[in-house]
Amino acid sequence: MNQPIDRLRCHFDLTLAEARLALHLVTGETLRSAAAKLSITYETARTSLKNIFRKTGTCRQAELVVIILTALPDCLKRPVT
Repeated sequence: MNQPIDRLRCHFDLTLAEARLALHLVTGETLRSAAAKLSITYETARTSLKNIFRKTGTCRQAELVVIILTALPDCLKRPVT
């Protein structure tokens, strides 16, 4: 399990869609930008973010980034193939 998305899913019990969104947010994207890149509506992204907050025990995007980078500091590195 070298893929950052797989690691996020396992560590925080996120769905695939939630993990993808979380990874975009960790890289510094806004929620609106991440939604556009993932081809989902802003409202869908907001709902997913609320679920991510619940699953990670956070309530702000800045907290979420800290929690993810603390738990999985190498999640932004490219996987070794």
